[in-house]
Amino acid sequence: MHNWHSETMARFKLLDKDALEYIRDDARQAAIAGETIDNPKTGQYWDEYHYACMELKGRGINND
Repeated sequence: MHNWHSETMARFKLLDKDALEYIRDDARQAAIAGETIDNPKTGQYWDEYHYACMELKGRGINND
């Protein structure tokens, strides 16, 4: 059984700081844009944003 949330968090653990920051920023922009047009994937973009923030915070890297 696949769990997108668990798989995404595990994948983020393997990424470097630059990749995580890119994902964080891109997902945030996509989520904000998605909210303006009622995109059904908006929640997933927010999840990616939060998971990237969590991984960066766990590494002691400040989030913007």
